[in-house]
Amino acid sequence: MPLNKVYILTNPLNHEGGIVNYYNLFLKYFKSDVITLKHGSIGSRSYLFYYPFLKRLLYPFYYLFDLLVYTLTLIFDRNIKIVQVSPSLIPVPLVRDALLVIIAKLLGKKVVVFYRGWKLPTYKKIADNRLLKYFFNTVFQKNNLQVVLASSFREDLLNLKANKNNNIIVTTTAIDSTEIINEDLFKNSKLINVLFLGRIQNLKGVEELIDAIIALNENSQLLNFKFNIVGHENKKGYVNELMSKLENNNVPADKVSFLGRLVGKDKFRLYASNDVYVLPSYTEGCPNSLLEALASGLFCITTRVGALSDLIIPKENGLFVNVSDSKDLLKAFQYCFENPAYNKNRKANAQLYSEAFSINKITQLFEAQYIKFLEKK
Repeated sequence: MPLNKVYILTNPLNHEGGIVNYYNLFLKYFKSDVITLKHGSIGSRSYLFYYPFLKRLLYPFYYLFDLLVYTLTLIFDRNIKIVQVSPSLIPVPLVRDALLVIIAKLLGKKVVVFYRGWKLPTYKKIADNRLLKYFFNTVFQKNNLQVVLASSFREDLLNLKANKNNNIIVTTTAIDSTEIINEDLFKNSKLINVLFLGRIQNLKGVEELIDAIIALNENSQLLNFKFNIVGHENKKGYVNELMSKLENNNVPADKVSFLGRLVGKDKFRLYASNDVYVLPSYTEGCPNSLLEALASGLFCITTRVGALSDLIIPKENGLFVNVSDSKDLLKAFQYCFENPAYNKNRKANAQLYSEAFSINKITQLFEAQYIKFLEKK
């Protein structure tokens, strides 16, 4: 088979977020004798992250510029055979990527749609509106290869009943397993060290986490815990608001640490030195941080959303809590304290998930799917 290119469109690779982190890893580790990858930028720029008004104002201009570059690239680079887009099921990304898909099809390219996020309200609007469903099925489902991050997402797509529906494969995001640090390098503390790592915003359940910490303190149980909160805030001053709330409720400052954004060895050392990972999100796709936590052997407390429902086995590698329920989160922390053997399989789980989520395994899966897709008439 001659060399073929897959043209992958995402936010600029210096942007924040799980999608960009995933593709930086994917582009680094993908190897093939018959396929090469090309990246193209689409959407907002990273320097506008903390300037939402300016971001919205400039977005159309960046998009039109990126769209022009994208179209010219498809016209002049005849080795591009597949275009891959990665929308979340949110109106703006869907509209943005719909035009990319339409142009690709008009120019005779095959299309891979890798759904990175799944908003149920958006899905229900599509499913309940005949016109929206027809548009979605025609653009995103027909004659495309679709990739989803949870079995429930696959069922949702099938329920839309698009004619001539292509294969829908379920995968996970991925980790660089060589970065995982063995927990034996660290001495175990009598405290239960709890880690939150992600964007610090209300949709990640951060406020419920803060309320659960306050409840532990009121019950005189916080002595048994230490919390580390890692990530960048979605709006300036939000971390200060959370810290003030803890202070106003007499939570000792040494019990909760806000460590900012960590990457590389610093991040993986933190995984290794903690016992529990908590992610009480309202909605998720398949967050890299959860895979990294599982591969580091942490016991994961999370909500039953997105791919999380496929990954967590209650009381074996974690617990589920209800969305937006700080009392349920409190009970999960109490379970860990009351059951000292809650994470007795840490080493075995770390080895299992390090292999299962390895980026090399994921890139091999995609290479096989690309080749199969190219051969399909």
